[in-house]
Formats: sequence, structure tokens, C-alpha cells
Amino acid sequence: MNIPVLLILYKRPETSIHVINSLRKVKARSIYIAINIPPSNRNNFDYESHENVLKLVSEIDWKCKLTIKKRKKHLSSYNSVKNSVKWFFKNEKEGIVLEDDTVPNKSFFIFAKKLLKKYRYNKKISMICGTSFYNQKEINGDSYLFNHIPFMWGYATWRRSIRDFDDKLKNWPVIKKKIFTDLTNNKHCIDYWTKIFSDAYNKKYLYFDYQMFYTNLKNKKLNIIPKVNLVKNIGFSEKAEHTKTKEWYSNLETRELKFIKHPKIIEPNYHHDNWISKYYLNIEEADFFYKIKKSKIFKFKVIFKTGKILYRAYKYIRRLKKPDL
Repeated sequence: MNIPVLLILYKRPETSIHVINSLRKVKARSIYIAINIPPSNRNNFDYESHENVLKLVSEIDWKCKLTIKKRKKHLSSYNSVKNSVKWFFKNEKEGIVLEDDTVPNKSFFIFAKKLLKKYRYNKKISMICGTSFYNQKEINGDSYLFNHIPFMWGYATWRRSIRDFDDKLKNWPVIKKKIFTDLTNNKHCIDYWTKIFSDAYNKKYLYFDYQMFYTNLKNKKLNIIPKVNLVKNIGFSEKAEHTKTKEWYSNLETRELKFIKHPKIIEPNYHHDNWISKYYLNIEEADFFYKIKKSKIFKFKVIFKTGKILYRAYKYIRRLKKPDL
């Protein structure tokens, strides 16, 4: 497999080994590895885990070009990912990006290779995602679709897309009223993303996925989503940076693609965008409970505590309920 691959590692040897083994199976020829380092105030267990990750890297034994970037200073999760991706695409025009808990199957590499070539010069396409929460049992018609919301648990893209990346959301105050025109007219959805982008613009938090989504919306770009899941996220645990709780899509199994049939027209699949908003992001519920939380009635402590308990119970049940596909 001659597509360049970036592997972003840190201190999770128990998941990293599975990602490395997926590269071993396809005999990846060009591998870039960016390794973050624990901050000095972390415990010895973090450093031991980090050392075990370095050991796994030293055991890569097949014939390949290996380029390693070891950090001398700890970076936040966001900056580690952002800097690693920019470093990779400074050296390569196109390639695959994997983190230490995203395990691709064989079909993903074939899928990425063919579509990187097919859409190489089409600036309307932002990235080729490996994750598909849709995960259809049988593919009727085309093998993939186009959507707005990027899934970045294993993806392939081009240098041109990373050059467009706008992590500061520079034009947000000017374009926030019209940026959602091509995405939706759902008020819950617009309110949800307006809050997220406003918080990101004000630097309340930073997520690589959200900034990339903003960049795509601003530049009217689409992503490619396979109709079956090609990358399994095995990182749901307390050790994870973000995916700490189990969801219905935790450890979602992958399926192999027997063939690739291309869509004749490049256009967003609004049904898929709405499905993701409802079942993956739970946007309508999140917006509803956010507004309830801000209401005057929750100023009463008893009501607030009772509501909090009921909401947590509801979220637990909702997280594990699989939607109809």
C-alpha cells in the first residue's frame, strides 16, 4: 500500500498496537508518526505508557519508509493533532490520517486510494471519511454519499484541504447568519452550531473536527462518507481525551466493501445530514435541554437537582439505544 499514512500517537499502547497491526496487514510503505509526550506533572504511569508506545513503534518490522516526529514538549490534544496534520501535509500532497484508536479495515485503504485519485483536483471535496455511522447492511446503488459534517475517525485528504483549515474562525462574526444556508433550515441545528462556533471563535474550547466543519461550510465543501463503516474506533474509555462514555456507536464493527460504485452527481445528501444530527449529535434534544437549563424554573435548587438526575438517566438510556438504519 503506497499511500502515505500519518499515525498520531501518545500514551495508549493497548489501542495503538491494533492500528499499527492494520498497517502491517497492508504493508504500508510510507508512514509518518507523530508522538506527543506527557506533561512533566503527570504520574509515572503516563510515562510508562508513553514508553510502551515508543517500543511498539520500534517493532515496526516490514519494509517501509518511516518518518518519526517525537515531541520534546507536551502539547494539548488539539494542538498535537493540528500540528501533526500540518507537518504531514507539508511533506505530502495527499494521504491518510489515523489516530491511536482508529483501526481501519483493508477496504478503507483501497477506498481511500481510489477516491484520492478520482477527486484529486476537485476542490469541492474536502475529505474521504472512513467512519460511517449509517453502516448499511446491504449497499443498494452507490457505494458512498456526500455530506457536510466530517467524521474524522480515520480519513484521507489532500494538502489543499489542510491549507484551507481555519482554526481561528476569522470571518465568523460576518458570515454566521448565512453560513448555514446550504446545510439546514432546522432552527435547533442552527442554534446548536451557532453556539459551538461562537465558543470556538471566543477560544472557550478547540476541537479539530469542529474547526474543519466550519472551514468546509465556509468554503462550501463536501465530504465523502462510505455506506458501510470502514474504520472502528476502539478508544471509548476513561483514558480517552473525548470519548469517555459508551455510546450506541462505540466499537462499531467494520464491513468490507466488495466493490465501489461512484455517484453520478456530486450533491449533499440532506437525509444523511439530518440523520446524523438526530441520532449521532442529538441536536434537537441538546438544544431543548440547554434552553430548559437556562430557564428561570431551574433557579430552584430542588427542581434543578431533580432535573439533573432525570436528564442523566435519560442520556444513559439514549446513548445505548441503536437507531434504525
